[in-house]
Parts: sequence; structure tokens; C-alpha cells
Amino acid sequence: MKYVLEAVFSLGFLVLGGMAIFLLMRFIIMVWVVRVAERVILGTLNLIKSILFALIFVFAPAILGAFIIALGLQIALNASSPTGSGDPTMPVLIGLLSFFAILAMRIWQWQARRQRETTLAQAMPDMVATSHEGEASNAQDPMALAWYRAMKIAPKRQDELMSARAACVALLTAVDQSDGLPDTDMIETATLIRNHLIPFVDSMERRLQGATRAERKGIVDEMARYLLGFGDRARRALAAAGPDQKEQDAALHAHLSAQLFR
Repeated sequence: MKYVLEAVFSLGFLVLGGMAIFLLMRFIIMVWVVRVAERVILGTLNLIKSILFALIFVFAPAILGAFIIALGLQIALNASSPTGSGDPTMPVLIGLLSFFAILAMRIWQWQARRQRETTLAQAMPDMVATSHEGEASNAQDPMALAWYRAMKIAPKRQDELMSARAACVALLTAVDQSDGLPDTDMIETATLIRNHLIPFVDSMERRLQGATRAERKGIVDEMARYLLGFGDRARRALAAAGPDQKEQDAALHAHLSAQLFR
């Protein structure tokens, strides 16, 4: 009887274990299927979005522009013709040439926009990296995020803003890693950047909400002008502190030469 009970319990445990493994495998397969379906759906939606974007922002302006140019030329020929009916050959040829010219221009603009987006996306990991050692690797630096938001607002000024950001980062790093007392102008500039750059970008984003297209352009230009101003001041502060460091290096070399090679 004892062996029968042990066999029954063993068989029961095996059945329960098999059911647990079956349910686990079923769950894993379902999760995998859902993820694959999600990727397929997202890929399809992105493809549809790209096609619609191409139709609306690339082909539509080319067709519309070619039609307007050909129609205007045909009207001009009809007005100058004694019979009131000009030969449509020239307007059609000019219209075709205009179509391909506008199409090429719009494709170039689209590629330039995609390149800016790709460059910004590639710069994002560096811009949201930690600003202090010991922090979690996925921590986000509010200052870096502010610059990233500004570049998304003004993608056409991305190169200038990245240059300004690099100058500000260089200044803040120089102040933080300075062995001695940093220059007064460096401290003031670093304080200005830390205290006002993020609130400034926040205020620009608030002003853009509900702004018209004309107002948006003025706000974006103003934001870029101020952020470039932050970068210019950071460069001036670094340049002003440069000669002092060179003098310190020269004094150190002179001292070592006097002690080592006398």
C-alpha cells in the first residue's frame, strides 16, 4: 500500500509539474506572439505613414507646382495667340520639367529632415547620460534633456545648438573639476547656465503651446538666439581663463627645470 501511495503522489507531482511547464511555455509563446505582432503592426503603420508623408509633402507639391506653371504658361500663350488658342506642347514640357525639379527639391528636403532626426536620435544617448559618477546608467540629466528638447523645437538650428551645448558642457566640467578656485567669470557663467537654462527652455515650450505658425517662428528664433548666447558666454569665460592656466603651467615647468636640471 505504501508503494502505491508513493507512486500515486509521484505521478500527481509529475502531472502538476507538466501542467506548470505547459502553462509557462504557453505564456512565453503568447508573449512572443504578441511582441512579434506588435512589431509587425508598428512596422506596417510606419510604412503607411512614410507613404502618406511622401504623397502629401513630396509628390503633391510637385504635381501642384507643375500644374500651376503649365496652366499659367498656357494662359499666357492663349492671350498672345491671334486665334486665342496657343500650342499646348511648350506648357506640357515646361510642366514636366517643373514637376521633376520640384520633386527633386522636395526629396532633398525630406532626406535632409530625416538626416537631422537621425543625428539628433544618435546624439540623444550621450545627451541623457549621467552627469556624475556613481549614478544609475539610465538616469537622465535635466540639463541634457533641456538641450535635446530645444533641438527638437528648432531642428534647423541643430548644429549651432549642439556647438553651444558643447561650450556649456565644457565650462561646467571645467568648474566642477577645477583643482583650485575657478575664475569669477566662470563661476558666474556656470551659475547662470545651471539656474536659468532649463527654466528658459520650459518657458519657450509653454509659449509655443497654442501659438500660430508665424508666432512659432519668432519664438523658435528667440529661443535659438538666447541658447546661442549661453554658448557664446561659456566660450568667452573659458577663453578668459585660458591664459591663467597657461601661466600656471609655465611657472610649474620653470620650477621643475630649476629643481631637476640645475
